[in-house]
Amino acid sequence: MKIMASQVAAQVASSDHHAIADDGLKDEDNGLWLMALPAAMHQPWFQRFHWIRWLDRLAEQDHIVQVGGTDFAAFQAAWQTLVATGQQPEQPLGEPAPWPVLADIHQTWFAGDQAPDHALEITGWQEYVAAIAQYHRPHLTLETLADYEAMLDHLAGACFQFLPHLTPAQRAIARPFGMVDQCYNILRDLDEDTRQGICYFPQEVLREFGLTTADILNRTCFDQPGYQPLMAFWFQDYLPQLRRRTVPFLRSDPMHPAWQALILWFLHRYQRIEAVMATCHYNFAAFAPCHWQQVAVDLQYQRRLGCPTLLDWHQRFRYPQALTEFTGAPEAGFCWSRIAIERFL
Repeated sequence: MKIMASQVAAQVASSDHHAIADDGLKDEDNGLWLMALPAAMHQPWFQRFHWIRWLDRLAEQDHIVQVGGTDFAAFQAAWQTLVATGQQPEQPLGEPAPWPVLADIHQTWFAGDQAPDHALEITGWQEYVAAIAQYHRPHLTLETLADYEAMLDHLAGACFQFLPHLTPAQRAIARPFGMVDQCYNILRDLDEDTRQGICYFPQEVLREFGLTTADILNRTCFDQPGYQPLMAFWFQDYLPQLRRRTVPFLRSDPMHPAWQALILWFLHRYQRIEAVMATCHYNFAAFAPCHWQQVAVDLQYQRRLGCPTLLDWHQRFRYPQALTEFTGAPEAGFCWSRIAIERFL
């Protein structure tokens, strides 16, 4: 049984907490690739996506939307207790545990006989929790491009350390792909974030193009001479540099079928973001409604097509040509084994 994209948001906390916005359409777009896989492969992905989105939205609630909330700090303290002791914090008699996500993490990583790679996953989650606390806050200022890349790595590079179906060797080289994904998501969410007073562009880059954070937040940037060169630099110079760092991971083999489906779909998502941004002349306020309308149309189209096999997915999203276009590396280097999905069930 294959999953329908409309099932994704209901399982990954897309609307939990009082966050910046409902993330339902984002999560359906992020998880559409699961339709290429049998249902037996879905559970660990839904689980990790749920943890990620739940924590992200909790931090948005306490640190950005309702500044001064204490739920995130309480969860972080409970998580540290679990790491230190291997047990969840004790609750008063008769009271349920306040964090079902923590109970799920405990059962997955700390209870009973555990897989050898769980230590790597726990380390990745620990880094991600710390990064969420550090970077989910109002008036965040990143001074340099190196600061920006550190944020990408600590947030999304860490995420890719606890996602399923990676070998230990692949985990070590998956971080750059997470960084690229976070960079595209930040560009996608420029309109949403700036409405909350959040600007991730580094100060040194803004200064180079004669812009300030205030210009981005109050949207006067669109009329300033440095804005188009800024976006040209970001999309045409900087993003290709980031994408080239993913080559070792994208060339690793055997690549699990789930990752084959995810990678090809994510490259499709990135192309969509770039195409709509270009159509909107990099005006992120105009981009947002156009992009989400196109996402809805695209998801409907993909559902209608369905996906009988992983090979169909390869053909639809132009493997291996898409990897060459994404990285600039020769096509001959991308040779994922045609491994039957049934081997992994």
